[in-house]
Amino acid sequence: MTTGHAVDQQADIELFPRGTRSMGVSEDLAHLRRTLIEVCPDEAVVTFEYDGTLRVHIDVRRVEDITQIETILPALCGGIFLQPQRRMSANHSFFHRLSAVVER
Repeated sequence: MTTGHAVDQQADIELFPRGTRSMGVSEDLAHLRRTLIEVCPDEAVVTFEYDGTLRVHIDVRRVEDITQIETILPALCGGIFLQPQRRMSANHSFFHRLSAVVER
């Protein structure tokens, strides 16, 4: 049995204000990954690693692609990609890797 009093109590409940929704970690990383994929060659592999510091790894086939990415990386996403380093990819012996710290 419902009384009018229970309905009155529900009407007095104030909802939390809806503000701008902050992106979750997964959404933020997906956005960064999409941005990087847009400027990388088609066969590039973009991954992230976190070990206390967030890093992005971009694996490409040609050394020339590394040079091109190194040139534009500092200007992407407001300059959040820092300390770029070249190395060989651990997962693919025929890939070259550009790694950078992601400062967020």
